[in-house]
Amino acid sequence: MSTDWYPCGLLNNKPTNPYAVLILNQPINKNALNAVIQSASLLVCADGGANRLLEYDHNATNGFEKRLPDAIIGDLDSITQPTERYYRSRGVQVVRDPDQYSTDFTKCLKWIRDWTTKVAISSDSTMDVVVLGGLGGRVDQGFSQVHHLYLAENDKELLTGRIYLLSEQSLSFVLADSINLVHLEAGYFEENVGIIPILGRTLITTKGLEWDVDQWPTEFGGQMSTSNHIRSNMIELSFDGPRPLFTLELHQCFTLAGT
Repeated sequence: MSTDWYPCGLLNNKPTNPYAVLILNQPINKNALNAVIQSASLLVCADGGANRLLEYDHNATNGFEKRLPDAIIGDLDSITQPTERYYRSRGVQVVRDPDQYSTDFTKCLKWIRDWTTKVAISSDSTMDVVVLGGLGGRVDQGFSQVHHLYLAENDKELLTGRIYLLSEQSLSFVLADSINLVHLEAGYFEENVGIIPILGRTLITTKGLEWDVDQWPTEFGGQMSTSNHIRSNMIELSFDGPRPLFTLELHQCFTLAGT
């Protein structure tokens, strides 16, 4: 059994599955958002993420028509009053959820899942989620975003498809419990990849990288597979142990450096 990944489809308007874009209250990588927003089935903002989207729209020079979010969700302690008024006046659904035992991130994931189940835009109600976040700011917030990737993967109440983190320079996702086949095309990613053992020691096996390994132990405080290089249009990854995080460096045209 194997799991196929087509990350380039998120960036070239040819996605494998329908997907939602979720904008967190983080600085936006506008070039990456330009690439994924047009084909998104849903656009959702987590509370202050609406401020970020409005700023993105006001500064947009991409030639695309501005897109209103389908919903703004959270405890609404970060969205500014002018932003909230602006979107409400345009008919955007603003959902206040005061639950202090869940984050705005998880509130949005639950809303997306519920919407997908009700609308059933595909026969199996699959909806991937592309999260616009950032790992270059506060360390605790960066770890929180990675934490939420694992949380969503382990909770069927939060996700019906796959979840990706699209940050300043990378696209990251949690590998599946099987052989993972990552299909790539030229022009979307640079050569650098990493396999990060977030949950603890695991044994990784790779094919298609410059430095392939077989049952290679990796863990924090031990060996770590970072800055390996893509050498094939299909990377095969498997592991024995907890599921690691796989990260691909975006091509410069999708990063802020490509502006």
